Amino acid sequence: MTTLIEADIATAYAHAKGVPTQSSLLEAGLDPDLDITFNCLGYDANGVANQGVGFAYASASGSMPFVNANDNTASAGATASGAAIWGTVNTGTATAYALAYGDLVLENLKKNWIAWSKIGSMDFTIDRKNIAGTRALDWSGWTYCVKKLGGKAVAYGENGVSFLIPSGKAWGLKTIYRVGLKSKQAVAGTEDIHFFIDNKDQLFSLSEGLQKLDYSEYLTVLTDPVLSYDIEANLLYICDGTYGFVYSPIDKSLGKGPVNITGISSQGGTLYVAAPAAITTPAFEICTDIYDAGSRAPKTLWAVEVGTNIEQALSVCINHRKSKAESFSSTPWTITNPSGVAFIPCYGVEFQFRVKADEYEEFDPDYINVFGAIHGY
Repeated sequence: MTTLIEADIATAYAHAKGVPTQSSLLEAGLDPDLDITFNCLGYDANGVANQGVGFAYASASGSMPFVNANDNTASAGATASGAAIWGTVNTGTATAYALAYGDLVLENLKKNWIAWSKIGSMDFTIDRKNIAGTRALDWSGWTYCVKKLGGKAVAYGENGVSFLIPSGKAWGLKTIYRVGLKSKQAVAGTEDIHFFIDNKDQLFSLSEGLQKLDYSEYLTVLTDPVLSYDIEANLLYICDGTYGFVYSPIDKSLGKGPVNITGISSQGGTLYVAAPAAITTPAFEICTDIYDAGSRAPKTLWAVEVGTNIEQALSVCINHRKSKAESFSSTPWTITNPSGVAFIPCYGVEFQFRVKADEYEEFDPDYINVFGAIHGY
């Protein structure tokens, strides 16, 4: 096969290493005529004495002509180097490097390509049956994973999310989102629904359609998130080793959770959870969405009432800001009285209400009542 390159002079380098191993030839005896001896007790090339290390270098280079390349040439070179280190007879070590010869093959990295194998096989070789194959996606960057969703597959990557739709022996392509994932493992789900976090820190669900759940104001603290989906409890765990969250698709709520869960599965009625260390559960905490009482006028709040089905006291605090351009500030945590009321003076235009239990216990808030006044009415 002839390779045609129309370009300026290019240089290609190849390097290979070899490690000598014990073999039957060595057991048969060594040929002393092939021994090479280094005197490592003298001076090296820099005038340093008693280094105890011998270095050997070799190099070769040449040029390969290419046709139709405007008389330019591409240079190919190979180098080898080695070092031997001597100690005592029993503890000395030696390292050897070997040259390798072969054809030079130039090929672009196919970062945004996918491949499919023969049916029922892990063989991705494309042959005359034309069952295995490859194709490019229409966005750049690495492909992180491919997950089944209903009667199609979904390719998630560095710069996009695409449906892969079966079409004969090949796969059609329909890109549905051109923003990539925050990390390689920022996607989880079942064959019916997927969840992923994009590189703008937004949480999405994907089933029949793409739904933006967001929560970016909380998920922005994550650096390399891993998503794990508990099918039985219908909970999505989002962890990066430092921060952890739990999302409930049923309640559409996000709360703090364990920080180090890397996988969840259920087999034979037993729940298996993978984590690199012991799993600890933080205090239960919830936070509402932004609330402005339907008015952009300033407001003063003085109390928050929480109705729940548990007996233990809860703590409440309020996130508040005077403008959408500002970041939220928070009041101190205040414990509710026996009636479930926390008295918290607070002034602002927009608010978020946070509730936490110091001891973890599952409960459903029945209601949150806010007492205050809107100024200018």
